[in-house]
Amino acid sequence: MNIVVNTSDISRAREELAGWAGALDAKRPTAWNQYGYPVEVTFQQLLTAYERGGPAQGAVHRILDKCWQDLPRIKQPDADKPTPWETKLSKLLKSVRAWAKLRDFDRRNMVGRYAGLIYRVADDKTLSEQMDKASKLVDLIPVFEDQLKVTKWHSDPNDPDNFGKPAMFQYRTRLQSATDTQAQPDKWEDVHPSRVQILAEGSVGNMFEGVPLLKAGFNSLVDIEKISGGSAESYLKNSARTIVFKYDANASVQALTTTPDGQTKTVREVHEEQTRSLNRNQDSSIVLQGGEADVLKTATSDPGPAFEVAANLFAASVRIPFTILFGQQTGRLASDEDKADMIARCVSRQENELTPMLEEFVTRMQAAGIIEPGEFEIEWPPLDAPGDDAKYGLLDKLTAAMQKAFQSGLSEPLFDANELRGVAGFETRVDDGMPTEGDPAKGQDTNGPP
Repeated sequence: MNIVVNTSDISRAREELAGWAGALDAKRPTAWNQYGYPVEVTFQQLLTAYERGGPAQGAVHRILDKCWQDLPRIKQPDADKPTPWETKLSKLLKSVRAWAKLRDFDRRNMVGRYAGLIYRVADDKTLSEQMDKASKLVDLIPVFEDQLKVTKWHSDPNDPDNFGKPAMFQYRTRLQSATDTQAQPDKWEDVHPSRVQILAEGSVGNMFEGVPLLKAGFNSLVDIEKISGGSAESYLKNSARTIVFKYDANASVQALTTTPDGQTKTVREVHEEQTRSLNRNQDSSIVLQGGEADVLKTATSDPGPAFEVAANLFAASVRIPFTILFGQQTGRLASDEDKADMIARCVSRQENELTPMLEEFVTRMQAAGIIEPGEFEIEWPPLDAPGDDAKYGLLDKLTAAMQKAFQSGLSEPLFDANELRGVAGFETRVDDGMPTEGDPAKGQDTNGPP
């Protein structure tokens, strides 16, 4: 029996089955596979890009450092000066280095889909038990995505408050590493959800729907690595002086194969030794018998334009202006528009991601009795606050305006001393330094008519 197979149908079927390889181009469903892009970006790939790639780490820390440029103030509503409640809270946060760990919690969240913060409190219970009233906060443990997993879920539909939420977590006590053999043993511990805070940026509830900062631009990170690595490899190959030996038909190459001590080597062995010596020693030379030697060179193209295309795509994915993320080799600084765009992005992130994270932390500490109950609010220092030069320049303009107003006949000053001190960043004084009527200490004439 003969079987006739249509090879075109098989090829088409293979292409359809290979559609999982991924691409935005419907005509080429396997494009990502051909370009070397992963179809599914894993946490380990994101972590490697962050730890080993300059652009990825730069993107994370540009946003992280700007958002946490100055620590926020957790205060009672409408409190201009620190209250006893706020002072006590500040001491608590400093005692466990909470600000540094909350910042690290945010850093780990940006690398993966989510990050966890483990509460260790003094409540005489194990981590696997529900957190109860505690006498103090012992420690905060920020963990990466792959250090935290759900082992049990609430599955009772009659419990609408908890249905579909994690009933038990496990967390790895240290970040998995194949090269670090001196750290603490790698083990998993059960931890109750009441002792775990989740930060999943981009999600509205489901921790697994968090959006990693580096995921959208991961393909561009691959391109950047190819461009920079390939360019460096081409420079290396050219500097390695790969020697090409050419002989004519009548050349007597056998004279090269006999060593002074009478041993015989092949022509290949002789040339390999000569090439190795030439590349290791600048004073080495080679001897040829009826032939010539040349250097094999590869064409080195300028990686700049291709790098800038990939870098701009990555900068767009993380919503950081190119000049902010990569700088400029020509000495041109980031424009005011780029700086304003970066500040607006970070202010939005503070309000929509970090403020809710801090509010949840304080609320849960209040429920545990570690922080005194009461209403509170999060106040972030302005990210666009002027520097000293800008403050003093504005002060100079205001005083010049006051002088012009006085010369034009205005009887009262435009600004008092405390307003001017505030512009320069100084604290206000009870005595604002302005003269008052009938005050001899402020330059009033006491010898005038009564």
